Amino acid sequence: MEAESAQVITFANIKGGVGKTTAVTNVAYMLSHEFNKRVLVVDSDDQGNATKALGVRDLLDSDEKTLWHALSNKLGYRKVAVESPFERISLIPSSKELKGAQLAFGSSARGIKMFKRLLRGVDKDFDYVLIDTKPQINVLLQAALAASDGYVVPSFPESDSYDGFVDLLAECEEIFEEENEKLKCFGVLFTNVKKSPAHQAYIEFIAKHLKKAKIPYFRTFIRHSNSIATGSLHNCPAVALSTSRNIAEDYKSISKLLIQRAGLDSQVRPRFDVLGLNPSMKSEDQRVVVEDVFREVQF
Repeated sequence: MEAESAQVITFANIKGGVGKTTAVTNVAYMLSHEFNKRVLVVDSDDQGNATKALGVRDLLDSDEKTLWHALSNKLGYRKVAVESPFERISLIPSSKELKGAQLAFGSSARGIKMFKRLLRGVDKDFDYVLIDTKPQINVLLQAALAASDGYVVPSFPESDSYDGFVDLLAECEEIFEEENEKLKCFGVLFTNVKKSPAHQAYIEFIAKHLKKAKIPYFRTFIRHSNSIATGSLHNCPAVALSTSRNIAEDYKSISKLLIQRAGLDSQVRPRFDVLGLNPSMKSEDQRVVVEDVFREVQF
């Protein structure tokens, strides 16, 4: 089954450097080039890595074509979206002004509604909207989740990638309960997976815990590839390179699964207690519990 309306998907992880932006840009490329979908990428991270990775940074000639300008002036996506060099992919670019988003919008009652306003009517022009987020819980992440059909959590197969994992899930559940009853977790996505006993053991172990906690994950994972760095150098998604056959296969599979999951109505809420964690625990206490769990893995 495939969703009939535009699907809005937020990619989030409080831990930085886990392949989040890489996942957004490569999934966008696969959706457009392999499945003929019209894709809008929203870069809500002030570092602007998605803007750079899609080759848009050098195309900008106006400060008015940015996410900050749209949010500050209550504009819709059509006013700020920029066509990327890649067919059927458009982008709402990031800018350094987004650093001030929490101060500007965090205490405003309209803050949580910003992305809903931004994306009003997006079904007319796009099939998928992918939102790249900053690795922290802030008003932009909250607004993105409030406007999303679901979210994906990219993660390296290493224990420190789960720093703040429960904080993120708790935030998503709060948004679900208070702002967006359609929000669901599309899954944890393991990225940069190497062909090693350590990574294999980690994935098998944590997948077992995720299943018990009713947290979905992608059984297909993204293999480690030097093409990621090469794509970054050329300001393009790695899967656009002729040398990226392995991860192109991986991202094609992930994109197909996203299409399928976006078309499902059913959703199961996470069970924090099964993980031995709960949303009220301090992040440092959560980390201790997670590290204790991972020590059970015999590498």
